[in-house]
Amino acid sequence: MEWIANHPTNYYALTEQAKMLLDQKKFQDAKAPLQKLIELYPAQKGADSAYAMLADVHHELGETNQERDVLVKLAAVDTDATDAFLRLMELFAAAKDWPAVVLNAERCLAVNPLVVQPHRYLARASEELGKAQPAIGAYQTVLLFDPPDPADVHFRLARLLRQAGDPAAKRQVLQALEEAPRFREAQRLLLDITGELPRNQTNSPGVSP
Repeated sequence: MEWIANHPTNYYALTEQAKMLLDQKKFQDAKAPLQKLIELYPAQKGADSAYAMLADVHHELGETNQERDVLVKLAAVDTDATDAFLRLMELFAAAKDWPAVVLNAERCLAVNPLVVQPHRYLARASEELGKAQPAIGAYQTVLLFDPPDPADVHFRLARLLRQAGDPAAKRQVLQALEEAPRFREAQRLLLDITGELPRNQTNSPGVSP
């Protein structure tokens, strides 16, 4: 402790001080050394960086906006920060900031394309932004990962394919209904595809599986 006190701007001293405070769950107190670390060493990277630790502090304190801001800074200096990218996707999706979701999904996929979450976020964000082809491609990739909610993925894919005039929409909606036979929105979409329901009724509220 004395050595740490005698080296107030030393990287290792500040890091040890922050870690001790985190171990003691003194999250408010941990902010000062972490913020000092970032100020003095702004290019630091990795899961043990001051950015990552400060983001965890804000998360523990329920300070979502501050957590997001710190993670944005981390993402700007660390192109391999997949945990930060994933958390940013979650935060930006909750805020319906779909371009930011796309940005972080693409960052994450550039590091590791073999995880499902960024594909799912990219699909949803592209769908919300009206970018049908990227959304279709991303949902098709999601299905390769055997997702826990295949009915919803098949339905969203069917809806996009229907809008694009692709006959493969029927197969996708049938697969959605195979997974969840009482999926009312999928039932309506199938009726629309087979010509038994006017197009203006396809967006009626339904019950998710």
